[in-house]
Amino acid sequence: MKTIRSKGPALAGLIALAPLALAGTGASAPTPPERAASLAAAWPATAGLLDPAVSAAGGRSDRTPPRADPAGSALRVIDEGFAQIDLSQGIFAQGWIRQNNSDHPWLVWQQGGLVNTFLAYDGSPSAYIASHPYSTLANAGTLSSWLVTPPIEFGPNTKVSFYTRTVLGSQWPTRLQVRACSGACADVGTQPEDVGGFQTLLLDINPDEAPSVYPEEWTRYELTAADGLPAGGSGRLAFRHYVHQDDGVLRGEWTGLDRVVVEQDDAADAPLDLEVTVAAADPAQPDACGSATSLEIAAGDQVNFCYRVTNHTGKTLRYHSLRDTQVGTILDREPIELAPGASHQYNRILTVSESIAPTVTWSGQADPPGGYAVDDGQPLDWVDVSDGTLSLDGRIDFPADFDFRLFGDRIQTLCTGWGAVTNLRDFYGSCPSLAQFGVLPLPDPSLAPYANALALYETSIGGGNVYWKILGSAPDRRFVIAYEDVLVTGGDGNPDHGLDAEVILHEGSGVIEFQYANTAFGGQPACAHGGCAGIGLQNKNLAQQYSFHQQSLRDVRRLVWTPSDPDVYARTRQVQVVARRAEVSVDTDSIERAVPLGGEATASVQIANLGDGRLDWQAGAAAANSHLPSTPRFALPLHDAAAARFAARPDANAVTGKRGAVPRVAGTTPAPRGSDDRPLWALDIWGGYLLNGTIDSADYSGTWGGGFDLRGMFGATTFTGADFLDDDFGALYALDADDHQLWRFAPISTVPNAYADAELIGTLALPSAETPSGLKQDPTSGALYLATSDGYGSRLWTVDPRNATASQVAVLDGAPGIISIDFDNDGRLYGIDVTEDALYAIDKTTGATGVVGSLGFSTNGYISALAFDPADDSVAYLAAFGYLDATGREDGSLWRVDRSTGQASFLHPIVGPDGGWSQISAISFAHRGNRCAELTQIPWLRLDASGGSLQPGDPAATLNLVFDAGTLGDGTYRADLCIHSNDPLKLRTALPLTFVVGDPDRIFRNGFDGAAP
Repeated sequence: MKTIRSKGPALAGLIALAPLALAGTGASAPTPPERAASLAAAWPATAGLLDPAVSAAGGRSDRTPPRADPAGSALRVIDEGFAQIDLSQGIFAQGWIRQNNSDHPWLVWQQGGLVNTFLAYDGSPSAYIASHPYSTLANAGTLSSWLVTPPIEFGPNTKVSFYTRTVLGSQWPTRLQVRACSGACADVGTQPEDVGGFQTLLLDINPDEAPSVYPEEWTRYELTAADGLPAGGSGRLAFRHYVHQDDGVLRGEWTGLDRVVVEQDDAADAPLDLEVTVAAADPAQPDACGSATSLEIAAGDQVNFCYRVTNHTGKTLRYHSLRDTQVGTILDREPIELAPGASHQYNRILTVSESIAPTVTWSGQADPPGGYAVDDGQPLDWVDVSDGTLSLDGRIDFPADFDFRLFGDRIQTLCTGWGAVTNLRDFYGSCPSLAQFGVLPLPDPSLAPYANALALYETSIGGGNVYWKILGSAPDRRFVIAYEDVLVTGGDGNPDHGLDAEVILHEGSGVIEFQYANTAFGGQPACAHGGCAGIGLQNKNLAQQYSFHQQSLRDVRRLVWTPSDPDVYARTRQVQVVARRAEVSVDTDSIERAVPLGGEATASVQIANLGDGRLDWQAGAAAANSHLPSTPRFALPLHDAAAARFAARPDANAVTGKRGAVPRVAGTTPAPRGSDDRPLWALDIWGGYLLNGTIDSADYSGTWGGGFDLRGMFGATTFTGADFLDDDFGALYALDADDHQLWRFAPISTVPNAYADAELIGTLALPSAETPSGLKQDPTSGALYLATSDGYGSRLWTVDPRNATASQVAVLDGAPGIISIDFDNDGRLYGIDVTEDALYAIDKTTGATGVVGSLGFSTNGYISALAFDPADDSVAYLAAFGYLDATGREDGSLWRVDRSTGQASFLHPIVGPDGGWSQISAISFAHRGNRCAELTQIPWLRLDASGGSLQPGDPAATLNLVFDAGTLGDGTYRADLCIHSNDPLKLRTALPLTFVVGDPDRIFRNGFDGAAP
């Protein structure tokens, strides 16, 4: 099977299904028993690409493409296409709930797009949610996995619709129930047959659980009051994946759900009311609210989105979130005090490059998000349980009669490794490692599908003892788990200085206490009091991080977590912005004029608009500013700037020999050098390192003599494209293939110990099952391009770097695995195909491709990075992984590629930190590639206009040029005058000018003796 790979996990179409490692061993968890063994032949154990050549579970994979997102109604209170199933900012932070009550449960409802299943009904290919056959691991018993909507204020005309399906040719019968509850309800019980407050059954699809009955293509269902939908009051809806296997028949196929819509008339009461309007942005009135829900603009214009929310709940809502289907999360549980009856307005300015119809959801809640309110002001009240039961294997069987729920879940098994208590509910025979890939901020996605967690003091631990004991009498007992003399990261290794902390679970009330008797461990002072640990709570829906790698326990000895009001109130609206595209046309390709000494000549250029949107054009503008709009623009922050992700500066003394160690940082007194001395900038997959060097740099030594210098560290992120735009070498734009995000790194500098910060521009709407790569700017037009591929086909896209908007240009016919692209100085596009190990020529307009030639070595399908150096574009450079050294070790390498033959010549290996792996995934050269000159750089040229605007159908504009030889001597003078525009595919059009003055050959006649002519 053809795939595109990094050296680590596959990149495209990922879904978190790989088992966690066993605590303390690093080994893989045992293969889940029984049911999983029975399904293994059809369901792969790990995720991968959607492969049409391989059968799905019992049937065929279905690659029917999704439809476009629907044009929704302004009366929709819920309109969910499941494009953002994200732990920290997706639907589970907006009031949706998932819970698995199955016998022997494992996975919960998750993002669509699993290998060999089917694509979404609408939107992007993986924009749906599904329940997995591994929701239970039992051959017998019941599968009961729940997905619950945010609260809904029902009315007599409320209507619910959704789409569902299973795989083609399914062998395992599946079933879906739709249930409703009334009031402040969210409880689905804890046992397989429990329904909690959801007593009303609205719909039961395949109630007999018979084979070949559940729909195998997307099928729409609609429910009204006639079907039992509540006609008034508040409540929720629940989708329940529900089958039985006591007869020995395996049931519970991959069951998809998409486009859940709740509609009602505007007269219906709503606990939260939302108005969303759009208007052309006015810099003088950034807080203005328009009255329209649709707007027509020219592509590239700025639009003011106004959101006005009103609270009708009867309680003060203190935490608010806002997201839409275009950019994702805009506000993330923002602390805004909204009293009953009060309104709040929020404005957002967005540059719109193509037509959009975003569905917008505002949600608010009274209590802190996450499910618990935390009190850190109470004194230590240590409970000594050293006379209790000693836990020898990190596993505690929880008593069935102890009435305590963790995030609503019953507890079966508690695991105590890594300073965190996890509720596994018997997923595995052994406890997993919460920190298989290192301690991560909550929510930890590697944990989320499997368990809830109490991060008491999550870090690497060893030694010491863990005791547990039950105190008191039912129904007011306390279950205490105490860590005593535990050695932790950063300590001095003395058990007397170990961690002393405990978790107390209160029966009935559900209150959780964290207590800390000692958090100073000797050793590294920075690791004391939580400096090298994570503290908080997490369930399968979202998380509450009290602190992460912060010394939050310096003056705190007790955290009391009290279950909070779970109600999240939400309202959804939709607006539409139609973007019309300009298309610039210039009537000449070049201009030549000749005059005698001191003479003048004239010329004219016709500039026309062939598009259906307003054309804005400029002539002779500064090249570095060609991406700026012709009129001033402004922006409002989308979120709290303090919450943005920035990389920590590296420790200059970190020289450990482990893979992923930080490279040594260069000294503070290097020999002076100019930026041209080290023009190569690169990004490494393994550490998210931003590196600076030359084509001769062969390691991450950080020495000024030749190795790569560290200029930033952004975490293990798969950056697959990077480029400087418009010869601005102070900022590098980069493409994150994992999350399809566009980043800007600045300042880019070769000054010693200067590090770049990371600014997130936005998330690109690209196919989730395809790997994006090769973010590169066309030096002739200024347009920014990337490619996507799944190993079976590739596509070409343009990107607006102002707002992370991607637009498909063409399918790249005949190039199945393009993983990196770049332009030569003349705007000709090339790509590396790692499934064919070949260099391709690409038509940037039509997508036609042709093989230039084989590279002559195997990339092994790994991510590789192609780049031309504008200083000499006769060859390209390719960073690859797969070079075998003399010992047979696979490692990174740099190659020179002949653009006329595709043949690659080996230059040298690239060794990572302290001899570890290196995999450079994006490279760019800080050399000027733009041929445009500013008008101030052409002293012999005058223009009669600096720019203008043309509406569709307007006559062409005439730009008059005057060539003035008044200050020039004999000779031939050349320059490239550029016409900049808002045409997204021709941001600039280079117009070569040739000006011959006097006798250009006069200087040669006297043998360069300088004699007068």
